[in-house]
Amino acid sequence: MKSLQSDYLKAEADNDSSMPTAVNVVVQKTGQKIPLKTTKVKIGRDPTNQVVVAEDTFASRHHAWITFEDGDFWIEDLGSTNGTLLNGHPVVKRQVLSTGDKIRVGHTELTFEVERN
Repeated sequence: MKSLQSDYLKAEADNDSSMPTAVNVVVQKTGQKIPLKTTKVKIGRDPTNQVVVAEDTFASRHHAWITFEDGDFWIEDLGSTNGTLLNGHPVVKRQVLSTGDKIRVGHTELTFEVERN
């Protein structure tokens, strides 16, 4: 599987002088910062997901994807029972993510962030 961080960081370096140093999601309740390391990151309760929200019974086992494709990050709901929200709005089709976006899966709020120097 491709490396999300290295592909993104290379693409950004080619396009922007303020080089990003990391791509993360932050769990708002705990402040835990989870680095995104592959081009496809699954979020949900299942322990095999890259972003695990095991304690949130309102999240599905395989709830949503964050993917890196064509120079953009995308969020996509995986047919979860309670849906995925992006900045308070339902994700009904794949949507582009920007730094600072709020992602809600079940009752868990995550913040998408791209760190720069």
